[in-house]
Amino acid sequence: MENVRLTYFNMNGRVGLIRAMLCYKKIPFENKMITMEEWKTVKKNYEFEQLPLFEANNKKMTQTLAICLYIARHLNLYPKDIDLQYQIESLLCCRDDFTLMYRPIKFKEANDEMKKNYKDKLILYLKKFEERYIQLGSNKYFLGNEISLADFFLGVMIVEFCFLVKDEDILAKYAPKINQLIDNLKKNELKEFYEKYYIPLE
Repeated sequence: MENVRLTYFNMNGRVGLIRAMLCYKKIPFENKMITMEEWKTVKKNYEFEQLPLFEANNKKMTQTLAICLYIARHLNLYPKDIDLQYQIESLLCCRDDFTLMYRPIKFKEANDEMKKNYKDKLILYLKKFEERYIQLGSNKYFLGNEISLADFFLGVMIVEFCFLVKDEDILAKYAPKINQLIDNLKKNELKEFYEKYYIPLE
């Protein structure tokens, strides 16, 4: 990949795992972050009037999941086995299940009922992730002995989802094996990302 630029806001949001994959594979990229005020004046210049925008090799790409899959395939972070591909894609689809619930909590607009519903749903999903990981063998990485897009999803996006639950450590409580997997990733494969590109949440 050459002339790589990723345009998004000053937050992890939906592109944290994209930044993490590029960082892990040592792909130099311009991490362009724009403010919400700037966005109001330039959004009509972007396809679908949405971010992120990923640019590489003189190509422009939009839509987060499509970008994630493109990068993962390009950087050998996507398995050839069709059953393992399903495992990754179903994890990515879980992100959309939380989008509408996540935003009001992140921007502190949620009431107590909304927070409870978010937590209950996240706990359910964590339990299912844990079950899958055990069924897959509880190996070094989610899909086995090779790192994949699934690990970046868990190590970046699920971490952010869980951070918004303030009253208990639901990741450690309801998905202890996934929690250990993520801890290992943070100390190794994701270490540089968390040091250079991760934007701390409040």
